[in-house]
Amino acid sequence: MGVGGAVAVRAALDRPRLWHVTAALFALLLCGLVLVCSQGSLTIIANRPATARQAAAALPPWEPWCTKGTPREERKRLTFFARIEGRVLASTHGPTADEAHVAVISDFHIVLVRLPNWEETPQRGAKIVAIGPLFRARDGQREVQAFRFETT
Repeated sequence: MGVGGAVAVRAALDRPRLWHVTAALFALLLCGLVLVCSQGSLTIIANRPATARQAAAALPPWEPWCTKGTPREERKRLTFFARIEGRVLASTHGPTADEAHVAVISDFHIVLVRLPNWEETPQRGAKIVAIGPLFRARDGQREVQAFRFETT
């Protein structure tokens, strides 16, 4: 870089207004990112209740969906059940032709959701609710096998 280039860079760096505008834009971007990532919820029921009395007292109203399907056997089950509500980051069909998955961001977590009955995948940015057992996916991510799924 020649002397003229160094002077131009120094002149640009000596402008406090440019730094203030850049810092304000970065702060807005960071606040927007935090706002998007914090929306939604991830609720986990770690273990099956031992008795029906405990189940009636301790479980949320969406609990009946916990026993509506057959959990996968080929994956490591992390918890008894989970409910995720959040925004779709991406959706895909695969790895086989009869599977559909969505990546959901919710409560500062990214969780994969395997859709029931190979439903059509929702659009990016759609708000969804999925209820099902929580497994460890092939790639190490957490994955909910949705027994109930809806786009809100």
